[in-house]
Amino acid sequence: MNVIDRINELCRKRHLSKYKLSMITGISQSAFSKMSKQQSTLSLDTIQRICDAFGISLAQFFSTADEYPDLTEQQKQLLHAWSLLDTKKRDYALLLIQKLLEL
Repeated sequence: MNVIDRINELCRKRHLSKYKLSMITGISQSAFSKMSKQQSTLSLDTIQRICDAFGISLAQFFSTADEYPDLTEQQKQLLHAWSLLDTKKRDYALLLIQKLLEL
């Protein structure tokens, strides 16, 4: 798996520009450009910061399958919807779920 291709895929799926990803991660756009041209390698810390920006684990980043194993169809739908949310919307979703649990 090409790490840069995976980053590009995640950006595309989440409608996130490299500029926005740069702002979220603190990784400069020039660093992303060097990575894209394979003039530099990505450290585990860098990949983790990118995963944090996408709200995914390292395992999910390196997974080649889009499926969620051992989950019900409803759980898969929920996780898929979650993966499409930006950080602010995820915060709202968590707040909503916490309020529902209080009912």
